[in-house]
Amino acid sequence: MEHTPEDLEHFSTLQQEEESQGYTPRPRSHIILAWVLVLVVLFAFLGTCYWLAFYR
Repeated sequence: MEHTPEDLEHFSTLQQEEESQGYTPRPRSHIILAWVLVLVVLFAFLGTCYWLAFYR
């Protein structure tokens, strides 16, 4: 099935509209929870290293 030039223009317009919506930043709560998760993982890793080094 071949597309007519009008169809291609329509698809191109739709794609440009989707791209022009731009970047939507994450909510602040997502960013804070991500950093909390990073800190929990970091402290768990460092705690495990400390435990292996001194209490084995």
